[in-house]
Amino acid sequence: MGAAQRKMVPREHGAYAELLFPIVSVLLGGAPTASTWLLAIGAVGAFLANEPLLVLFGQRGTRMQREESDRAKRALLAFSLLALGAGIAGLVLAPTQVQYTIVVPLLLGATLVMLAIQGLERSMFGEGLAAATLSSIAIPLGLSAGLGRTATMSVALLWLTTSLLGTAAVRLTVARSKVKTDEDLRRVAFKRGILILVSSLAIIVGVVGLSGSRDGPSILAAAMPVALVVLAVAALRPTTRRLRLMGWSLVAANLCSLIAVVTTLKIIQDFNAVEPALPFPMF
Repeated sequence: MGAAQRKMVPREHGAYAELLFPIVSVLLGGAPTASTWLLAIGAVGAFLANEPLLVLFGQRGTRMQREESDRAKRALLAFSLLALGAGIAGLVLAPTQVQYTIVVPLLLGATLVMLAIQGLERSMFGEGLAAATLSSIAIPLGLSAGLGRTATMSVALLWLTTSLLGTAAVRLTVARSKVKTDEDLRRVAFKRGILILVSSLAIIVGVVGLSGSRDGPSILAAAMPVALVVLAVAALRPTTRRLRLMGWSLVAANLCSLIAVVTTLKIIQDFNAVEPALPFPMF
């Protein structure tokens, strides 16, 4: 794409991962229907509409708002029509329970848009809300793909956990580079301790999930690769010069988590297909 076209797509690279990992997990791990694909396309369209909307509200600078407003309007119209067309078609084809659950990402997304218009999307609350919004897309998609409620909620919780852990690791590294007083140092040390505790708990939950149930806990075990990377970051305390390496490490860990969750979902589906034919209960 040309330079002008690139301006009309979201700049936050991490958000692409937060959007695509839940969608790909459901598409590869479930049995996607036409409704699933349409809802996924609608979610992508809504995500892409964010950038031209921010341009029109001046969040990318007054100069860009003045010079690129016409292009932003066209891009917003195109992405909005894509989101509405695919989303409505997907809802029409979806079961009733999916139609109800679409309210969750819609409400979170509307709140996130209002926050972004005010320029607060990069705050701690804004990044947490973005992670919740993008991971919640897995809820209607998972149900429409036949994953079941427990598996669907576990997939959404998995990607919410990995997104929050990765965001916290990056924010901690940046905050450490800005320490100027002893109070700042104590605050950063406290956040570091919390991050070590949370990532350790995620690893423990993962170990328990691998050795226990075949549903929710086993899906949540897929968060372990990301939790291990975040734990290493918190323990080693890299400088901001290592942010690129940290980012690629988190990408690799997320890919491992994706492979793990898709494999787990396939195993669960295969077992559920075979279990009714068994002459005795397995659990």
